[in-house]
Amino acid sequence: MQASDRLSKIKQLIKTNAQSPHTHAQPIFWKPAKLIQRISSKKHTQQWLSTQGSLTTQLRLLDPNLEVLVLSEQLERPLTSESQLLKMKPNELAWVRCVLLRGGGKNWVYARTVIPNFSDNNPWTSLQTLGNKPLGEVLFQDNTIQRTPFTFSRQALNLWPYLAIHISVNPTQKIGYARRSVFSQHACQQNYPLLLTEVFLPCLLKEVVQKI
Repeated sequence: MQASDRLSKIKQLIKTNAQSPHTHAQPIFWKPAKLIQRISSKKHTQQWLSTQGSLTTQLRLLDPNLEVLVLSEQLERPLTSESQLLKMKPNELAWVRCVLLRGGGKNWVYARTVIPNFSDNNPWTSLQTLGNKPLGEVLFQDNTIQRTPFTFSRQALNLWPYLAIHISVNPTQKIGYARRSVFSQHACQQNYPLLLTEVFLPCLLKEVVQKI
């Protein structure tokens, strides 16, 4: 891709993001695993971002009484970068669930689930009944579920919908380290993706450093 083409694409993304009902800016730049050092040079941050398997299981090692606080759970327009990744049509709705994973009374992870084509035929519809149960406890019990490699991002916390009003720090001045991947059920003949984004919040990374 030529430099002029890349610049044109970036300008179009910014213009589209400005029209979002959630925020005037959105996380749009994601790096593959080989470029994780551009997200953070700190080894403990890289290790947490690259953790395979269930993040919930890893967090329970820090606090067995891990809590899940549901921030929002409804049909809505995803972020522009999410729609593009999932190949959704403009203004198409998806089922979006946003939660906070909390340990020791502190906010550790903001998790965002996006499921397009959310109809009765979608195998993920049962997730509507999750309530305060972590999504990871469902996804990693089924060995037919496949996951794409992670991509990573480093963004201001105020860019994530529903998060700012639930955290005590100034979200415009604090950074969250995010990873995302797409899950699919191998047994399904049709493609029903589930996009999971997990944002590691400052309190968790501080907690990890203290335990090293």
